[in-house]
Amino acid sequence: MHNYRNILVPVDFSEHSEQAIGRAVNMAALYGAEIELFHVTEVPTYPVLEDVAVTGVPGIWDVELTQEILQAAEERLKKLAQENGVKPEHCKVVVGIPSVDIVDRAEEIGADLIVMGRHGVSFIEKILGSTTDAVLHHAKCDVMTVFLREAK
Repeated sequence: MHNYRNILVPVDFSEHSEQAIGRAVNMAALYGAEIELFHVTEVPTYPVLEDVAVTGVPGIWDVELTQEILQAAEERLKKLAQENGVKPEHCKVVVGIPSVDIVDRAEEIGADLIVMGRHGVSFIEKILGSTTDAVLHHAKCDVMTVFLREAK
């Protein structure tokens, strides 16, 4: 059996990811591992025809809105960390693409386990689990997916 030392927990604030945090906390206690909670915020873009003509990029983003979203995500993540006994300095929020940045972050921090919810917060994620599927296929470490248990 592998002795996990560094566990990455991608968090999208869904019930599935909250369940994954709980599982990761239990695993960390069992193995004496460190946990990092990680959230990837996708930048909101607005289609603007001029952008396509000038930059070739089909949209713009609002810097102020992005900063507000990042700050709100950091606050939510630190609250989840506090509720689950994870050190607040082990929380990270970035702007990017979840399926790519989760795999990159795992490599960056030398994670030997990623614990994540089976499905994400969006409608498409609930049907396909595309971020989870991409992480399963591209991560260079073990990946544990956690299914949301319904309350009895």
